Amino acid sequence: MKVYTGQFRYISDNDTEVVVGTTAECVERQLVVMMTDYIEWLNDDSTTLPETYDELQQLGWDNEWYDVQDPTPTDLLTDKHVLAYVMGEI
Repeated sequence: MKVYTGQFRYISDNDTEVVVGTTAECVERQLVVMMTDYIEWLNDDSTTLPETYDELQQLGWDNEWYDVQDPTPTDLLTDKHVLAYVMGEI
């Protein structure tokens, strides 16, 4: 089974969160949510915040807040843990 993974790394403490999705677009959407949540404190009337994946990624990198790894295809060697999660949700 093939999935896509992406990483959101906090530059200040080097903590990393991994996002997994069935498509690259799914992973990008989740990373956009994470980046938007991170810069939420910037949101005021005088600031126009970026909305696209590329703009948010560049903003985090330029200000040394976070680094985002683009979605990459990854092979799962077993479906067991995926199926267990799905069956638990049904």
